[in-house]
Amino acid sequence: MVSCNDAESLDQVEQSAIAEVVQYTFDGLAAHDSTMLSAVVLPKANFQRWASDSAGVWRTVNLSGASFASRLGQPGPSYLERFWDADIRVDDEVAIFSAPYDFWVEQTCSHCGYDIITLLRTEAEDSDFRGWRIASLTYTVDASGEEACRMRFPCMPESPFSAN
Repeated sequence: MVSCNDAESLDQVEQSAIAEVVQYTFDGLAAHDSTMLSAVVLPKANFQRWASDSAGVWRTVNLSGASFASRLGQPGPSYLERFWDADIRVDDEVAIFSAPYDFWVEQTCSHCGYDIITLLRTEAEDSDFRGWRIASLTYTVDASGEEACRMRFPCMPESPFSAN
């Protein structure tokens, strides 16, 4: 029999593994490493970017997991994506991760928004991430600049780059 405390402890282990998958994905983006990205993203995963254009009309771009890993695993400018205040829910073999994020290109805050990530546990439960892999990632984009992001997200961490 599992007590509530045991279930909570197991849930914390799962939540930690899920947060590690997300961080590993961000590390793969920073490294432009398609092998790292492919290790945690299911090939048929759905990546969906939502942003409003200058007229305020919402636009979306969709990519498969394989396209995401291939496209963002190519050489390019330096990237840094960070999240904070994550909410992680686990329901058996499915998990939902949601958190505000900021995204930096070179040393400039390119945009911010929310990441909503659905993860599935695969048969590789003995993997580094307890088998969790990304099945979908939907994110919003606010490209109005660092100051607007800080107003939108008062808990946004300080700039990772020292002031010049």
